[in-house]
Amino acid sequence: MIEIKDKTKCCGCWSCENTCPQSCIEMKMDNEGFLYPIVDKNVCINCHLCENVCPQLKPEQNDDKPLSFVIQHKDKSILRHSTSGGFYSAISKWIIEQGGVVFGAAFDDNMVLKHQYAENKDGCEKFRGSKYVQSQIGNTYQQAKAFLEKNRWVAFSGTPCQIAGLMGFLRGKTYEKLVTVDLVCHGTPSPLVLKKYLEYHSEIAGCKPINYLSRDKYYGYIYSTSTISFENKNKDYHKGKESDLLLDLYFRDLISRPSCYQCHFKTLNRVSDITIFDCWDAPSVSSKFNSNGATNVFIHTEHGKDIFDKVSSDLSVESSKTCFDKIMERDGVMVKNCVKVNLRRTEFFNDLNSISFPNLIEKWIDHSLKKQIISVVKPFLFKLGIFQLYMKLK
Repeated sequence: MIEIKDKTKCCGCWSCENTCPQSCIEMKMDNEGFLYPIVDKNVCINCHLCENVCPQLKPEQNDDKPLSFVIQHKDKSILRHSTSGGFYSAISKWIIEQGGVVFGAAFDDNMVLKHQYAENKDGCEKFRGSKYVQSQIGNTYQQAKAFLEKNRWVAFSGTPCQIAGLMGFLRGKTYEKLVTVDLVCHGTPSPLVLKKYLEYHSEIAGCKPINYLSRDKYYGYIYSTSTISFENKNKDYHKGKESDLLLDLYFRDLISRPSCYQCHFKTLNRVSDITIFDCWDAPSVSSKFNSNGATNVFIHTEHGKDIFDKVSSDLSVESSKTCFDKIMERDGVMVKNCVKVNLRRTEFFNDLNSISFPNLIEKWIDHSLKKQIISVVKPFLFKLGIFQLYMKLK
């Protein structure tokens, strides 16, 4: 049976919970806000299926170079509301047109990030945009399998560990109508941190939050912001990592899941059909791209290439074969395992559970004069479209 003694060995993918024939595994939250499988030993029949499907116990993938492209969605509205180039929106549209189902992460009414599915184009819009927190898979692996067995197309996106969890749950069975897309991540921050962060800002705004984006293009793609949307739109919040606590903690490697610091899934090749991540300087790849965001696309399977070809009419596309090494040099941190444990991580989580959020902000965010100046000046520069000055401040 699954028994988590070392938390760095559990990515929280829910594969074991979805697989258990006795339904005796429950994902429970620890004091850091991360979910781990707990087995009811009185019900467990020791079938070992939970261990057999665990992606952490599978061999790592290799680092052979995948087929790669850089893309940017042609639709300006989709591009604006996507974190990078809008690639998953193109796949979602095609899947829906085939009468299929699209799975992704979205907030529920209580602002808890959960995997959900959509069966129409409007429903897919909630999957756009990065949310720097670990989503709850729930029973969506089971739902996806049920749709596939009804011969419907299914697109499933998630972090690489979540896609590996889905493939483990399917136990090697292949489906011609399943398309898997993993989203390269720096790590998966604590849902408990996000919960307290949203409660704090909700109290300041005096109204309920209805959405959260970790990287919004409110000031443009290069200077992306943390955005909280409220019921009263006049209270909406937009801050960059210089002044936003959550982004600052995340990029200081203080709040990610323990397994993220030695991620089992950060390899060039993945079990997914397609891997996507930011292409930060797309105009340098091709003059056909503007500076409003683009996506690196790594294709791992023939099936993935076939789907890519089907959706490419909605995209501006450039092969990155000739600039692959340059992309890896610039964006490789998103693919290679370079996240280091911040030595103050334990101290932070002790504070999270013992002091008020305002005091947490006072202690943990950088209040230096330089940071305060940059947090004011950068948005102003981007409103004016003065990118060169931003790069000097970066």
